[in-house]
Amino acid sequence: MTYPWFFPDDSPPRYQTVFGSDDTRLAWQLLDRMHQNPLLRRESICIEVQNHVVILEGSVSRAEAVVEASRLAWDTRGVYDVNNRLRRLDG
Repeated sequence: MTYPWFFPDDSPPRYQTVFGSDDTRLAWQLLDRMHQNPLLRRESICIEVQNHVVILEGSVSRAEAVVEASRLAWDTRGVYDVNNRLRRLDG
């Protein structure tokens, strides 16, 4: 079972070191990387990870945000695949 990680409501706490599963660890890592990225930190992105596959959902303000979120997901060690369902608000 995985849990969606919504963004940008709160920044991820950096003190958590024990994770329930690899999928949870991957979601936290990606959430942290998106929070540090100026292009993504204010976007409404839901991150879910199932069996090392990242699922990105939500609406973003710019096409560049769709591309950058996908790039960060692919660049996260341990991710096998990315299902990018992000949509631009105006399109």
